[in-house]
Amino acid sequence: MSHSNGTNPSLAVVGIARLAEMTGTSLRALRYYEEIGLLRPFRTANRARLFTGHQCEMAAMIVLLRRLDVSVVEIRTVIDQASSDTDRAGRLRQTLERKAAELSERLCEVRIALAGAGGVHESLSAA
Repeated sequence: MSHSNGTNPSLAVVGIARLAEMTGTSLRALRYYEEIGLLRPFRTANRARLFTGHQCEMAAMIVLLRRLDVSVVEIRTVIDQASSDTDRAGRLRQTLERKAAELSERLCEVRIALAGAGGVHESLSAA
C-alpha cells in the first residue's frame, strides 16, 4: 500500500528525535532500549540512528508496556519468543492480561489500606 506521495509507510524511516516525539518518550530511553537489544535501528554513515516503520511500532509497544510497569525482561520475552507478528500479538495480549490482574490485585490492596487508614485516623482523632 502506498501513500499519496508514493511512499510505502513500512519503508519510511525516522530519526531518533522524531521517534521520541512520536512515542512520547525520551531520547535516553530509546538509546537504552537499543543498548539492551530491544530496538535495533539502522545506522547511517555518520552513525545516526534510523528506525523503520516496523521498528517504530516496536518502540511504541515497548513504551506502552513500560508505562504499564511491564519489566524489560518481560518485554524481551514477548519480543524474543514471538516468531511472527500474530504470535507477538498473542504474547502481548497474555502479558497485558497478566499485568491487568496484577494491577487489579494491587488496587484491592490499596483500597483495604485506605479503609484501614480511615479507621486509624478516626481513632487518633478521638484520642
